[in-house]
Amino acid sequence: MIEIRKEAVFTLAGCEVTPSDNSLNFKNGAQLGTDIEDRVSTNKISVQPKFIELLSYLARQYPNVVTREELIESIWEGNSYVGTKALTNAIWNLRKHLTPLVEESGTEAIETVRKTGYRLLIEPEFKPDDLVSKPEVLEVEQAKVKALKEKLHRVGIAIVIMFIFVAAGAFFHLYQDGKQLMQTEQNRLTRASGAELYPAVSPDGRWLVYGKGSDLYLKDLHSSTGTPKRLTSNQTKELRAIWTLDGKSLLYPSETRQNGECHLSQFILASHEVVHLAPCYSYSSALDISPDGKAIIYIWHDEQDEYSGLYELALSGDTDPVRISCKKGCDYRDRDVAYSPDGRWIAISRRFGNISEDIFIRNRGSGDEIRITQGLEDIRGLSWHPDSDKLVFSTENSGVRGGYLVDINSKKISNLSLVGFSYPKFVPNSTELVFSKYIKDFKVAYLELDQAIPTTIFPLSNSEFSHRNPDYSSVTKRIVYVSNETGNNEIWSSDVNGRNRKQHTDLKRRVAYPSWSHDGTKLAFLAPDDKNEGNKIHILDLATGGVSILASKYLDHRRPSWSQDDKRVLSSTYDGLLAFSLTNSRPQPITFTEVRLAKMINGSQIVFTRVSKPGLWILDLNQVDNMRVLISSEVFDEDYNWVVTDKGVYFREKHSSYQLINFWSFNTQLITPILKLPSSSLTSYGAMSFIADKRRLLMTLSEYSKRDVILLNHKLLH
Repeated sequence: MIEIRKEAVFTLAGCEVTPSDNSLNFKNGAQLGTDIEDRVSTNKISVQPKFIELLSYLARQYPNVVTREELIESIWEGNSYVGTKALTNAIWNLRKHLTPLVEESGTEAIETVRKTGYRLLIEPEFKPDDLVSKPEVLEVEQAKVKALKEKLHRVGIAIVIMFIFVAAGAFFHLYQDGKQLMQTEQNRLTRASGAELYPAVSPDGRWLVYGKGSDLYLKDLHSSTGTPKRLTSNQTKELRAIWTLDGKSLLYPSETRQNGECHLSQFILASHEVVHLAPCYSYSSALDISPDGKAIIYIWHDEQDEYSGLYELALSGDTDPVRISCKKGCDYRDRDVAYSPDGRWIAISRRFGNISEDIFIRNRGSGDEIRITQGLEDIRGLSWHPDSDKLVFSTENSGVRGGYLVDINSKKISNLSLVGFSYPKFVPNSTELVFSKYIKDFKVAYLELDQAIPTTIFPLSNSEFSHRNPDYSSVTKRIVYVSNETGNNEIWSSDVNGRNRKQHTDLKRRVAYPSWSHDGTKLAFLAPDDKNEGNKIHILDLATGGVSILASKYLDHRRPSWSQDDKRVLSSTYDGLLAFSLTNSRPQPITFTEVRLAKMINGSQIVFTRVSKPGLWILDLNQVDNMRVLISSEVFDEDYNWVVTDKGVYFREKHSSYQLINFWSFNTQLITPILKLPSSSLTSYGAMSFIADKRRLLMTLSEYSKRDVILLNHKLLH
């Protein structure tokens, strides 16, 4: 059997690759660089060791396709949590380094085989000395058997001992190999239209409860054709439910549509009777039941407290819920919660700012807390493994949602390699779990406002990557947006037709919400701090490429925008709307009202949306206490999807089954519907921008696949 040495030197179309010193030597004088002017006179360059190791591995496997899993196992020692992003980044960088070969041959150096892996397209040339002959596996095994027989003949008692060890070892390896060869099984439990969220299986394994729309549904898992039954009234709103230990009742938050009152409720399946247990915060609030069934824990916002938090409620007696989390000066928000099966721990997902979220565990006996993760984002669901030593959770990684397993002792995170994984919940007394699966992609899209025949919005460019939150500069004539093309959310820009793209940041952090300065020389955006907690306002100087962080004591800042003179950046905190100076002097308060998004439309007026009240508002900096409603809350209930032009305001109007793009005129103060869209077309966390000279509206288009509940059997969960 012929093999190639790992450290073998080889050539690719005139480029000599030397793994021993991590170098590329272009014999024809071509050099590394994304642009011609970046190339220098020397023809030998050094690259990162992992990049060379990856290129060498692909060369040794030529012309075969190598799966992503094999590459992560070989190059990153099976660490899928690190390797997934690192592999994407390495491939991207190798393609940049090998650009001269592409220019000469006209052939891409490395091909991406969709949903499989990668392969080298240029045939590598190795020296004959690097080809080594190894004995066949059968020959090796036969030699081992012969040697073992000779030893057994000499030492009789060793037969029994060796048999015991070999049998034990064989059993162990067969078990491990069985786990490795086990296929991940996904069985779809729901097939109806709409989004089925927060699935939970009854203790006896027969019933599935889930939320859809604003109702709870019950499905018989023993019937393949049975129609799910709606449990709740159209007079109330519900989404998330859990089972009592006897399987006879459901516990869930329920909000009355008419007056907005929220009650933590118990639904008795036999009689359909509903019992109110305690006040609640939201009809989608997280909750869980203790392993002994005597208490529940849930997220509630008591009017006496400044922030929402975790409360524990005994299910027997008339006791009030007891708060067990931070009350004052909290720099985080509790978002999800789960008891460990052994009753020792409570797992909590906490959000720091609006783009950073992590997992903590709290000892129920001592109240001590341990941080398990660092630098995650947007966790949607967490569930304890039956052994109480591991947690399964869903998180978004640069626009791609997936499932992960974390060991609470070692804090090692393993990737379940499941795209669209959300809201996991283990089936009682089982290592199987159910989850809600949906895949969401974002595209920067546009609408031509002067078209003769109204049509839908169109993506600015077709790509397998997610692009979102566009902002247009009339000075540079470019659109800035966030893209995950490199494996991380970074800031990119393009011309008005989506071409001539350019990457502006390489922070390898979760950048978000870029905003052009009026003169087109700078970009303001949000990104986590050095601890990957919360977010800070970052400023990118396009002339120098330098990135600076504005001085601020706050952990959380909302979307930035610019003052008219470009000397300050406007952003809202828990102290209200502030103006942050580029000179890092103390930020100046504008209003103590908490604002979601504010935009200055001239030297003194600011238009904004509020946290607590719908409608579009306006204030004059000369009379900040005299804010008024610009567009009534009766017709305007939008947070981010709006843009002010010289003639009026374009905005999104939400309905249960569709969305409208409307225009409100400054002159007539009347609303004109522009376009009707499906209900999921524009994401609630998108953005709008306006290209005046082309009369074009830019938006974030949300593309969903069908969302269903999946039953998962996964080798990492056994």
